Amino acid sequence: MACSLVVASVLGVMTVIAFQQGALGGFSPSGQVSADTASTGQNNSSTAATSGGTGSSSQSQSGVGGGTITIGGFFDISGPVDSSVERDTVRAYIQGVNAAGGINGRQVKYVWCDSKYDASAAHACAEYLISQHVLAVVGMTAPLGENNEIGTLTSAGIPVIGGLGTPAEYTNALSFPVSANFYRYGAAIADEARALGAKHPAVVVLADVPWVHPVEANLLNRLAADGVGYTDVEEVSATQANYTATVFNLQHAHHGPSGGGAQPNFQCPPAAQGCPDYVIAALDPFSYHRLFDAMEAAGWYPHVLGAGLDKFNVQRSYDKEIYGAHSLVPFFSPYDHQSNPTVRQYLASVEHYYPGQFQALDIYTQHAWTAAMLFVAAAKAAGSNLTQASLIQALNGIKNFQTGWSVPLSYGQGAHDPNRCFTYTVDNAPRGTWSTLGGWHCS
Repeated sequence: MACSLVVASVLGVMTVIAFQQGALGGFSPSGQVSADTASTGQNNSSTAATSGGTGSSSQSQSGVGGGTITIGGFFDISGPVDSSVERDTVRAYIQGVNAAGGINGRQVKYVWCDSKYDASAAHACAEYLISQHVLAVVGMTAPLGENNEIGTLTSAGIPVIGGLGTPAEYTNALSFPVSANFYRYGAAIADEARALGAKHPAVVVLADVPWVHPVEANLLNRLAADGVGYTDVEEVSATQANYTATVFNLQHAHHGPSGGGAQPNFQCPPAAQGCPDYVIAALDPFSYHRLFDAMEAAGWYPHVLGAGLDKFNVQRSYDKEIYGAHSLVPFFSPYDHQSNPTVRQYLASVEHYYPGQFQALDIYTQHAWTAAMLFVAAAKAAGSNLTQASLIQALNGIKNFQTGWSVPLSYGQGAHDPNRCFTYTVDNAPRGTWSTLGGWHCS
């Protein structure tokens, strides 16, 4: 315990340094699927499985043996989005649980699959996890395929815990999200733009992911309702090599979205100075890096408002383009919550088990860590007769779950939408740390 506290305290200092100077972490797996092994035991088959949307009541069909529990997830690892850090964040939490004796005496085995930023690969991953009879899917991160596979997994009786926050996660009774719905991000960002005094923002969104389109529409509609006249909407792809043309359009173009959709409700006068005055961005962490590089190359420094801007290993590339930027997040930022017990455990565990990934931590690893927390709490509550059915019952019985870095989470029968709150962080200095502004903003 004493050693853990010392390590956590040291990491509090290391983290601030790491945010500013970090190097890229992560690695590429040798194959599509893999597993973390734990101590093995004989399968303990009980009653016949209950299929459909209720989860199996058989331990063997639920991935629970005499001494092991099998859970899984899939993550975009090869391709433009590297979610190996989200995978390893879940694994770090689970390895800590195993080191402390497991769940009710059982060791947890985690199987995973590379969904490759490809919808077909994501479906193959879902089928693979079904074939492995996993107890639950915990913390998947696959922007292009995740949303479609919620139904695939839950129709096989497998509860899905955590995820990015895609729309399907909030309409399925066997899905247990931990973060805010991305649809809510649109309204929250628009409201913050109004609160900040944005008059004529330009908007850039990641649009090669189908479920983002209703999020984009909600953002634009809310901007219009808030009386904020956006000047341009640029729809981009995570595979886009650079943002030179995008930044040029954000600066100069005053037309409808490049991919179609609602027309902007304001046009900058030809000689207007400081117009657009803000860039509102909703991108993945790697695309932010390319956007800001292009802004710096153009010498263009409007105010920036985005979702999940702070990622350790790209912070060092930010310069004046990020100064004063506001970032929307559904969890407290580790940057300025060094004394928070959840933050300390999160940073210390990832640093201990996957030191090469420490620099890659971001808002989505907070999703993954929270999903692992929720799973372990529910699995312990389900007791020794752990099955999919008993785990689902335990999950639905969770009320006011204290994550330590979000609002309390509660679940029950039917669809779940437990986290409707955001806070904001501001970058105080180029390549500096982020500071939280105020408390929770809930809808």
